[in-house]
Amino acid sequence: MTSGAQADEGKAEGKVEDKVVEFYDNFTEVFRDIWGDNLHVGYWHDDSDEAGIETATDQLTDQLIARLAPQPGRRILDVGCGVGEPAFRLARSADVEVVGVSISSFQVGRASERAGEHGLAERVSFRHADAAELPFPDASFDGAWAFESLIHMPDKEKVLREIKRVLRPGSTLVLADMFSQPDTELTFQDIITTPEMAEYRAVIERAGLVVREFTDITANTIAPQPVREKLAADLLARKDDVIPMTGPEEFERMVDGVRVPRSYGYLLATVTTD
Repeated sequence: MTSGAQADEGKAEGKVEDKVVEFYDNFTEVFRDIWGDNLHVGYWHDDSDEAGIETATDQLTDQLIARLAPQPGRRILDVGCGVGEPAFRLARSADVEVVGVSISSFQVGRASERAGEHGLAERVSFRHADAAELPFPDASFDGAWAFESLIHMPDKEKVLREIKRVLRPGSTLVLADMFSQPDTELTFQDIITTPEMAEYRAVIERAGLVVREFTDITANTIAPQPVREKLAADLLARKDDVIPMTGPEEFERMVDGVRVPRSYGYLLATVTTD
């Protein structure tokens, strides 16, 4: 029997999931026009790195690939795959199979099309699936990453347990995600949940995973001001497409958030199943 509190929690989580689907089904192509095919933040090596956003987002992908260090022939799970760009970069860097999942059917469709366009359809595939209920047998993957996707999942511990279930013993999972700084709260249309860094680590450990590395890379994810100004200008140029999805007040916060260095943090974590 489900208690009233549990039922309310389930409804709330379902509502968040529906909002996430609606947002990405409608906003993905606009986001790509502004940001590029990597739907995540960039990584700048140091103050002298003046990379544009597309190069910087590839550089963050490379940080995850280095930590995952997959061996040839391995099968890797991409949790929250977007339109597939990180999966393609991973598949090109190592002779591995990549299976991406997303709750956005639009993203899965575009990612699948792009796999064919990139000549990678034999090794990179995509499934419409909920990360909290993965449609895969136990111990069916050799590694995984969740690339700025857990931010949209209220019950992160449940999702991490589910990822652990489908990983073989000794597998590596790499996480890249935002976290809340003390006395700040990151919000956007009720579709993101960000614990503070210490709590994030505790969630990972409660899920039964072993933390091998847990790094604050916030400083590396703050774009140089020229990049920020260009992104803000590109966003303003698409305001007629974005405002119907966000509302005018949220849109103004988005533009301000691009122009001004943010107050939330960003972490990379390398964990193993045992």
